[in-house]
Amino acid sequence: MSSYQNLPYQSVTFKGSHNSYDRDESLYDQLVFHPDKPYNCGCRGVELDIWRHSDDPGTGLFTVSHSGGGGPDLSTYLASLLSWHDTNPDHDPVWVTLDIKSSNGDKTTFPDQIDGYLTSYFRTSLIFNPILLYTSKSRSLCENVELTGWPTLGDMRNRFIFCLSGNEDWKSYYANTNQQGCLCFADMDRPDDESNPDVPTTGSRVVINMHIYSDDHDKWAQSIPAYSTKNLLVRVYIANGEDLWNNAQSAGASLIATDKVSNYSWAEVSNDAPFAQRSTFQTVNQRQVAEAPQQMIRLLSKDSA
Repeated sequence: MSSYQNLPYQSVTFKGSHNSYDRDESLYDQLVFHPDKPYNCGCRGVELDIWRHSDDPGTGLFTVSHSGGGGPDLSTYLASLLSWHDTNPDHDPVWVTLDIKSSNGDKTTFPDQIDGYLTSYFRTSLIFNPILLYTSKSRSLCENVELTGWPTLGDMRNRFIFCLSGNEDWKSYYANTNQQGCLCFADMDRPDDESNPDVPTTGSRVVINMHIYSDDHDKWAQSIPAYSTKNLLVRVYIANGEDLWNNAQSAGASLIATDKVSNYSWAEVSNDAPFAQRSTFQTVNQRQVAEAPQQMIRLLSKDSA
């Protein structure tokens, strides 16, 4: 699938690792694509569970672990992503889910803290942030995405997309606070047992997050395509079996998160590429795309190395 760079981001499916910090493979190795064995790693999405420690203004402000709030500083994993970036020029866009595990503390300080942290310990020039999807600033983020979709994979090369997940109060507050100036997206949790979901058509969130179960396949096989028609991205987790994986891809999930990162021959989206065309997606009206302001085109095409 050598031409995948020409596909819009909303039209592809890719593999993600679940709890990427807690794998046998390093974060760096999870991102390496092996053409001879595409089921071994080749992830284009990773997940980091984060805890906030407001009494530490430095690298320890955010730590990464599944529970308890301990673990290495988030900056350690950001450095690993930067290392992979530096040794893989013109790489594919990488989705980074930041799953907020914290619940204590003032949510109103969280937006500035997480954006400030990324500014300090990552490179903001590498971040594909929500403003890049605003072809019309008078419309909401959701309306813009439905209207013009996402850029192509080629236009998003060398970029990282950070998306907040987990704590609903914090991520929804973040999404509704300065959406046109923030660094991260924020997802929206939806159950997997709704066959006729209420698909958002306005607002500040354009990513659906769904824990899928085999018993509910007949429901989410209908709801995922419903989200796709609005150019929303759908992250599903945890696809740890072959049938669940194949059904998630057939339904048109964008990111399929799994614990089976290596040595499972079915855990691939394509036999020759880290992306495959999504089974269900709506072609964006080309006239509407042509009306996108040139500012967006310049931002996407500038050198972000």
